[in-house]
Amino acid sequence: MTDTALKRILYVAHDHLNRDFGVLRDANPGIDVIVLVESARMTSGRPWHPERLFFLLSSARHFAAVLEAAGFTVRYLQAATTVDGLKAAQAEFGALPIHAAEPSSFKQLELLREFGVEFTPNDFFLTSRPDFRLWADRQKTFVMENFYRAQRVRLGIMVTNGEPDGGRWNFDADNRLPPPKNYTWPPYLEHQRDEIDELVAAQLGMHPTNTWATTRTGALAQLKNFIENHLEGFGPYEDAIAGDNWALHHSLLSPYLNNGLLHASEVISAVLAAYRNDNKPIGSVEAFVRQVIGWREYINGMYWFLGPDYREKNELGATRKLLPLFTDSSKTQMACVKQVVAD
Repeated sequence: MTDTALKRILYVAHDHLNRDFGVLRDANPGIDVIVLVESARMTSGRPWHPERLFFLLSSARHFAAVLEAAGFTVRYLQAATTVDGLKAAQAEFGALPIHAAEPSSFKQLELLREFGVEFTPNDFFLTSRPDFRLWADRQKTFVMENFYRAQRVRLGIMVTNGEPDGGRWNFDADNRLPPPKNYTWPPYLEHQRDEIDELVAAQLGMHPTNTWATTRTGALAQLKNFIENHLEGFGPYEDAIAGDNWALHHSLLSPYLNNGLLHASEVISAVLAAYRNDNKPIGSVEAFVRQVIGWREYINGMYWFLGPDYREKNELGATRKLLPLFTDSSKTQMACVKQVVAD
């Protein structure tokens, strides 16, 4: 039996897990049913690293539980495809209109549009797709550094009267140090697993590490730990590699930015607060800010600006198959590649 008070189905993708952004920004427990779909096309349609697939699925299931605890009607559905899952939701709740934030890929955008989904703007990035196009349309060449500087000014980050803090836009030249001998890397957090984690791991037939949080609480703890223990060293050793530590001073925040558990705005705000209040070094803060408001926004913007045909272009004329060393770590003596492939 359907609840006649329900007016909308809100579809939440696995990379839109945030109550304050996307389609959930104005969600109302009294009239909205929230649907997440774990599609077989997503889980089996590509060669996932087991740890990544575990992270995506467990995070989504945790998020569904949080929404349910907040009073929402929630359905976490398993189906062959996303559209099949949405059809099942309409079979249960009636032909309610389906709303979603704009998807993160052209393929998903087209599939959902054909099914009649109504979209709200994707605000999981700091630069909207129309805003990026305004910048790109004025460029002769698409240089990330130019975009980054425009971002600093537009967002008012580390600038005064349009000029950069410290007199330089970029401290990258200072951030190429090797780690000192016998350097002690601060520990990273380990995230304890709960029943949801264990169920997902069992279904995938794997044993996840405790590296990645699968809740917003854990993601916020990761952000706090990065700022307190790693931000200061992030800049100088940004490009370093070490045989005894795979993470170095990197933030390990990308997964949470990419699935919505953290938003770029709150991450940048927290880092800038540490810069102002705790005297974190400008070189490290600028380097981190550049990754988030520069590279991350630039790559996403270029994806949408260049269009779906861009993936078919081959400017370098590369036609050979990948060398065996990219799938078999025994085929190379390069320590950096050997370790990455083995992992």
